[in-house]
Amino acid sequence: MDLNLAGKLVIVVGGGTEGTRKVKSLLGQNCKIIVVSNRLNKFLLKLAEEGKIDVVKARLKDANILEKFENPFLVLAATNDRALNRELVMRAKKIGAFAYAADDPAASDFTYLAIINIEDAVFIAISTKGKSPAMARMLRIKAERVLKRLIKEEDIEYIKLANIAREAAKSKLKGTGERKRYLYAIIRDKKIKKLIKNKKFDDAKNTAMKILEAWG
Repeated sequence: MDLNLAGKLVIVVGGGTEGTRKVKSLLGQNCKIIVVSNRLNKFLLKLAEEGKIDVVKARLKDANILEKFENPFLVLAATNDRALNRELVMRAKKIGAFAYAADDPAASDFTYLAIINIEDAVFIAISTKGKSPAMARMLRIKAERVLKRLIKEEDIEYIKLANIAREAAKSKLKGTGERKRYLYAIIRDKKIKKLIKNKKFDDAKNTAMKILEAWG
């Protein structure tokens, strides 16, 4: 399951190693991230300074902190206190949020995947179904080295172009089948392929729009 987090509020409770991993997996998903912790490492502080996350500083004794947030979509409990993580999960479920405890997959609504994030454009997940999160992370590291060699800059540019073309096609091409045929035509077009290869993205985009104008 790949949750659509765009525009949603995600609460990460805990600013240590596990909390940082969870924040990294959320970056690029266009969600609002709030980290609740009494201390932050340099990485999280930098993200806060850049406006990529919000921070609520608090020394937690219970799960009452969750009552301060309006309509959280997802709560990730990543403290070093197993009992507190379980309490956070239970409270999150009561207020209607999806919940996950880093140290207790059985109490969670889902299994958290080890994510390979390539340029915020390609997300590849590795899971052991909760049997060994540590091994999932190890396999992610191995796979990431290979995939970053296989997935080229041109592939990322094609993803960006396809997204622009898809949005433009929604108003002109009514049927999903017709839009799908158009998008495949964009990907296979030899002129566009050459422009992407030569790093002429704007020209490739203009060509895609001209194909759309002439479509059908």
